[in-house]
Amino acid sequence: MHGSRSARRRSLAVAGVLMLALAAPGGAQAADKVTITFANWASAEATTKPAIEKVIAAFEAAHPDIVVKSEAMSFSEIARTLALRVRSGNPPDVAQLAGNDTFLIAATGKLEPLSAYIDAKLESQIKRDALTGLSYRGKLIAFPWTLAPAGLWYDKAILQKAGLDPQRPPTTIDELTKAMAAIRKSQPDVIPLGLDTTNRPFALQSNWPWMATFGADPLGAQHGDSAQMKQYLGWMRDLAKNRYIDPGRKIGEFRPLAAQDKVAFIWDQVLLQGVIQNANKMSDADFYQRWGVTTQPAGPTGKSFSFEGGHQLVLFADSKQKKAAWQFIQYLATSPEAIRDYTLGPGASLPPLVKMPTPELEKKLDTPIFQAFTQTIIPTVTTPPYGPAFASASSAIMAGVQQAVTGSEAIDQVAGSIQQQLNRR
Repeated sequence: MHGSRSARRRSLAVAGVLMLALAAPGGAQAADKVTITFANWASAEATTKPAIEKVIAAFEAAHPDIVVKSEAMSFSEIARTLALRVRSGNPPDVAQLAGNDTFLIAATGKLEPLSAYIDAKLESQIKRDALTGLSYRGKLIAFPWTLAPAGLWYDKAILQKAGLDPQRPPTTIDELTKAMAAIRKSQPDVIPLGLDTTNRPFALQSNWPWMATFGADPLGAQHGDSAQMKQYLGWMRDLAKNRYIDPGRKIGEFRPLAAQDKVAFIWDQVLLQGVIQNANKMSDADFYQRWGVTTQPAGPTGKSFSFEGGHQLVLFADSKQKKAAWQFIQYLATSPEAIRDYTLGPGASLPPLVKMPTPELEKKLDTPIFQAFTQTIIPTVTTPPYGPAFASASSAIMAGVQQAVTGSEAIDQVAGSIQQQLNRR
């Protein structure tokens, strides 16, 4: 009996100590920790995984009351996976999205509108253009994480070999066509223009600016069989006929060739510099001497266009930790650590900020390539009519583009086929 009473006293003493520990500041902090889930492909890819893990660790160190659970998903599967999780009532708190996928998920009605989260200070820090095109049904449904517009990259050495001025890249479609002819004649083993013509939504996103400079709008009032669309399709056929493009290659397949000086012009995003330098170990100084980037050559409209291929961050309406999730979104997009270690690192993109948070980061952006994108290319960005219809329309439109560049049917017939397919959606 005496031993039993002693044991009970010891148990009560231990329980008391534990209660005091939980009541102490450190114990309360542990009890108050929240966990947020982050669905992303950055942690699914070998190039970016170490960087995003480092950024997450830095966020958790700066916010000891928040734990981030990273959920790796492939780029090609993330939209489908998120749509299924939304339907099952189990979405993450935050997700990384891009392009039409952002609007496919917005169409579920389960994204949290973000306007109320953006105070005046944050709004003044974000480039106005960075928020353009991120609204769905009148509500801001995504926040810009990285900016990655497309520009016309050119290999100065190839231009020079073709007798062209490497300091004066083409500014019109006619000038571009003549330059490609000179390159094909002088360097038969070089692809004059790297342009994605595959049948997928990204290829339509990539080709949308080229359609736009011809005045074509296959999903708008102009339709797929308009005179402007036919003019664009005819130009694409001429490119293929003269072997100025290599149909069927995805944009990623042109990048290693560009690193080997096998592509003269390539329609690609800001990340191309990192890809080329990783492949051929070229120094910054040598890269800027060899490569330049400019706006898209203008077509009949007289205007240049680009597409935004950057990544966005979304907050799900069913999140139970919206405050913590929003803190994480802000950190990824605006903190010096995230910009240094991810956005300007393996993310190989531009931050969405008007001004960098530190002089060191400001200096990193002071390069010919970043300046060209920031000052001249970003203002030309046009947003396609994203949404559920865009993905289904991409198959019909890009099938027509492929028909134009590889087939022999009359362009009028190709354009008519595109519109017939669009009418059946």
